[in-house]
Amino acid sequence: MNIQLGRQALSKTELERVCLSYLRMLPSCQHITQVTIAPRPSSQRNWVVIEIEPPLATAADNEARNALTELQGEFRLAG
Repeated sequence: MNIQLGRQALSKTELERVCLSYLRMLPSCQHITQVTIAPRPSSQRNWVVIEIEPPLATAADNEARNALTELQGEFRLAG
């Protein structure tokens, strides 16, 4: 059985756009201009955020990455 059934597969560009939109809803991340992701070989979460521009303060970065963990459960990187 495939664990990823029911998860929406998106291209890298689409997934980065979703991440950016999602993070901009957080008060501490409204100024973000770019989110960059990379593939990660894993059966559960096959992508990881490698860069958020501009860089965030530690607390805001932690908040952003925790928020993106939710998206990793909803979306997978196509390919």
